[in-house]
Amino acid sequence: MEKISTGAGFLDNMLGGGYDTDIITTIFGPSGVGKTNLCLLAAVKVAESGKKVIFIDTEGGIAVERIKQISQNYEDILNKIAFLNPVNFEEQKDSFEMLKDQINPNIGMIVVDSISMLYRLELGRSEEVYEVNSSLGRQIAYLVEIARRKNIPVLITNQVYADFDNRDEVKMVGGDLLKYGSKCLIELKKFHNCRGLILRKHRSLPEGKELRFKIVKKGLEEF
Repeated sequence: MEKISTGAGFLDNMLGGGYDTDIITTIFGPSGVGKTNLCLLAAVKVAESGKKVIFIDTEGGIAVERIKQISQNYEDILNKIAFLNPVNFEEQKDSFEMLKDQINPNIGMIVVDSISMLYRLELGRSEEVYEVNSSLGRQIAYLVEIARRKNIPVLITNQVYADFDNRDEVKMVGGDLLKYGSKCLIELKKFHNCRGLILRKHRSLPEGKELRFKIVKKGLEEF
């Protein structure tokens, strides 16, 4: 089974070589836990291989300075990453539609960071909850099709909210839409002196595998 590197050797080892190329991998967790860092590391690795990356940034948080820190040849890397910056849910939908014209053999990865921010904002102001959920479902279905048919890995980040039945646990925004659309689910947690990573779902690896890491200038470091 083909894999692409996560950009961190210890995480590659945990995932049996890296991210699978024909599925959606969703990384979820609270704000500031390192989700975007994982996306940037993988995107840089793909760009270093000569492939292009489509990076849909819904949160406006991509820092060029961070890419400079984790890549020695950052100018060339930035030229290989196409950033799309939707500012509302309608523009997010349009960005997904634009992918139809962007997909070609030179594309090595699609990143969506995050899938849920503009979705949550739209839910908060729309009375058509069913339509909003249907739109999100169509977006995810299209990403699944790209991954499977074109063998292009799709990396998604997702936000979480508290599980009121179990205060120690969190739930993903989007619920079953993201859960069933993703063949790999990775949860990130924040601890006092490090981060935690838990494999919540994988088609060929045991669920519940854990590791701890720190975010450092050059990327990630196993704790």
